[in-house]
Amino acid sequence: MTVLVAAVLGIGVLVASAALAAAGHRTQVVRAGDAADAAATSAAATSIGLLTGQPCDVAERVARANGSALASCDLTATTARVRVVVGSGPFAVGASAVAGPADCQPEHCVYGVPVGHRSPMSRATRTRSCPGPTSTTDQGDTCQARRSS
Repeated sequence: MTVLVAAVLGIGVLVASAALAAAGHRTQVVRAGDAADAAATSAAATSIGLLTGQPCDVAERVARANGSALASCDLTATTARVRVVVGSGPFAVGASAVAGPADCQPEHCVYGVPVGHRSPMSRATRTRSCPGPTSTTDQGDTCQARRSS
């Protein structure tokens, strides 16, 4: 009986340890993703003049403030690509993020779908078929595009 109780307790401790390790790893993954997002956004904001300094230097400061280390920073025009690492050794977790202006101009997109004469949407879908605005977010021009998606 004593051996059985010791085995059950040992298995319980092993399962609890594995659960705590998995929770700690998940926390590190989320932390790395958040730090990468913040660093990429700050680098992109610096590249368009919203913040002062060099984009990658600002990204490094933001990453460090979020408890991570900046592994790489690439800036193409106003788009920033960064990679950060949280932790060290075999338990290090990395994350990447990209920030910059949207590819399509807001006046040529409806809910992220490009519209216009070269749009992948059919002409029938792009035509206005609603009588008018039905909500504060729908100003009439986009109601057909939203209905078809």
